[in-house]
This record gives sequence, C-alpha cells and structure tokens, in this order.
Amino acid sequence: MTNEEMQQNMAFIINQQAHFASDIQKLGEVQLQFDARMTRIEGAIVTIIDLVGKLAEAQERTDARLAELAAEVAEGQKRTDVALAETNARLNSLIVVVERYFSNGRNGQSPD
Repeated sequence: MTNEEMQQNMAFIINQQAHFASDIQKLGEVQLQFDARMTRIEGAIVTIIDLVGKLAEAQERTDARLAELAAEVAEGQKRTDVALAETNARLNSLIVVVERYFSNGRNGQSPD
C-alpha cells in the first residue's frame, strides 16, 4: 500500500468517524427530546388514571343513589296504589248510595 493510499484510507476513516460522531450527537439530541416527551406523557397518564379513578367513584355513588331512588319510587308507588284502591272503594260505595237513592226514591222524589 502506497503512502498516498494510506493517506486516503486514513482520511476516509477520519471522515467516517466525524460522521459517526455527528450522528451520535444527533441521536443524543433526539433522545433528550424523546425523554422530555415521555415525561409529559407519563404525567398525562397519571392525570388520566386519577380522573378515571374519581369517575369510577362518582359512578359508584351515582349507582347507589339511583338504587335508593328506585326503592323510594317503588315505596311511593305502593302507597299511591293503596290510596287509589281506598279511593276506588269509597267511590264505589258512594256510587251504590247514589244509585239506591235514585232508584228507591224515584229520582229523589217521594211517592204520592
């Protein structure tokens, strides 16, 4: 190998080494950007997990309250049904009295 070829090989190796160093520096910068993004993403994930936890707790409270309300509505419906049945019975009794009055008394007039 001649001195000139050796010089060319050494220049080539030095040039490649410079490219590698430059590429490694660029990769380091990209890695720093990636690390910053990852830190932000981790923070966002933690926030989302907290919010999902709070949402799940709120949903459990809502479900419990809805169950209570359903029970209250059912109890109120039972009371309404009982009251309506009593009202119907009293109304039927009144109808019977009124019908007797008109049928026995000839429309409320006394016989002559």
